[in-house]
Amino acid sequence: MPNPVANHSHRRATLRPVIEQNVWETLFVRLFLLVVVIPLIPMNMLTYIIDNYFPRFLSWRRTSRQELEDTDTKILDALPCVKERKFVPVGEDRLWSVTCNPDNTGTPILMVHGMGGGLGLWTMNLDALSKNRPVYAFDLLGFGRSSHPSFSSDADEAEAKFVDSIETYRKEMNLDKFILLGHSLGGFLCASYCLRYPEHVKHLIMVDPWGMDTRPSEGTRRELPLLFKFLLPLFYAFNPLSMLRAIGPLGPVIVKKFRPGLAETFAEKLGDPSIFHEYIYHCNAQSPSGEIGFKSLTKHMGWAKQPMLERMTAIDPDLPISFIYGAQSWVDRNSGWKVKQARQSYVDVQILRGAGHHVYADRYNVFNSLVESIASSVDMGELPDLDRRLVKRIHAAPSTANFNSVVSEESDFQRPMGYPDENEESEMKAESDSGEGDGENLQEKEKRKSSVSL
Repeated sequence: MPNPVANHSHRRATLRPVIEQNVWETLFVRLFLLVVVIPLIPMNMLTYIIDNYFPRFLSWRRTSRQELEDTDTKILDALPCVKERKFVPVGEDRLWSVTCNPDNTGTPILMVHGMGGGLGLWTMNLDALSKNRPVYAFDLLGFGRSSHPSFSSDADEAEAKFVDSIETYRKEMNLDKFILLGHSLGGFLCASYCLRYPEHVKHLIMVDPWGMDTRPSEGTRRELPLLFKFLLPLFYAFNPLSMLRAIGPLGPVIVKKFRPGLAETFAEKLGDPSIFHEYIYHCNAQSPSGEIGFKSLTKHMGWAKQPMLERMTAIDPDLPISFIYGAQSWVDRNSGWKVKQARQSYVDVQILRGAGHHVYADRYNVFNSLVESIASSVDMGELPDLDRRLVKRIHAAPSTANFNSVVSEESDFQRPMGYPDENEESEMKAESDSGEGDGENLQEKEKRKSSVSL
């Protein structure tokens, strides 16, 4: 009688070489695809496949337009100031927009978010800034809940498409004169808007703006390790957030590692830090559009193809400009001083201590008070000028302090934030941080005097 155990052992011994052969064949095929076939596919087609079909085929991305809408609704429901939320047509596309306290009479503020974000990132600002004026915010074209059209790979055309959508939005919302505020990529696009449509902007506020400086020359750049030099061309080939989509279900996990402190800050309004993580993930796990437009504006590790610093002098000299930087941000704030030195008109540079790139959230109370002081000056037809006593109070106040408890007199808004303390007064007595002056000296002082920053 045949022995079933012996037969089973014989079958395993017989199949082992077949299994090993299949494993090696599979590895060989994958290696062949990776090394031979994939490099033959045009890079734009490969990027499109990775961003769209590959994740869908595997049911890989844990996101949908409905999930983004649900998360966006949670955020907006927590903001009492939001009186209107709607899609605004901009040609064949549309922008998702909110309006805060439209019946207020102060000069309106139009807020433009940065790369990889949406209007929900203004959660800590909308209520405070709309107390005396209407505030408008929208998802940039290609981001968030706005339309996701195709963008040209040409930098001029991509930039024009962003700016044209902002101008069309302005017309649809019947905005004539307003304060324009942009963060990071939004700051770059706001400056570009002012180059073309300065007549509608009463004050430009650039918050930690991206794309100002030129890429350093070869001799001044830090030498990268050999591995980085090998991998960077592969990184350049894909869209900035392709990796978030490619890792599928790990995406939300990775997003939770992104600025946990920022999530806790948003939880002060939203009650749950996970809402911030969900919002960031669903904004960026969608099929790419705006990030493709952003990539068209960039070269070599995210440097702007057409840096804005070289173009700032072409903005109408009658248009006042304020820069707000985070002291701990990766953005080089020397660009603000360079603009101040180059323009023969009002340029103010503010640096907020304890804040990083997301300065509007890291120290939202001080940020809100600073923007409101600028807006109040615009209401009065004056250039912003804050009092030294206000500076002292804010220097002494913790970063979580309510601004209303720090400032009690309207007359405190007389001198610019960032002025030195009284013991430094004589050294900079003849200089004004808000008017014309020796930009080079101010730049040197900014580097060596941390006490000048908030």
